[in-house]
Amino acid sequence: METLKRHLPVSGQQGLHELRKIAIRFEEKIYTAATSQSDYLRKIALKMLTMEPKPQNPIGNALPSNSAGDSNN
Repeated sequence: METLKRHLPVSGQQGLHELRKIAIRFEEKIYTAATSQSDYLRKIALKMLTMEPKPQNPIGNALPSNSAGDSNN
């Protein structure tokens, strides 16, 4: 629910009710498509990961590709 709240901001009881309905439909769809309990959990985990925001500037890409440490002086 928290992940959905970040993507679909709602207010009031009516908004929370709609959010619950969305979560229930999502869960039912995943449950129907899953072939086992581990498949069900994997599908839900993957969907939640794809909904999480990704960092725009990863630390590993902070250095330019031609940094001074790469020179052969």
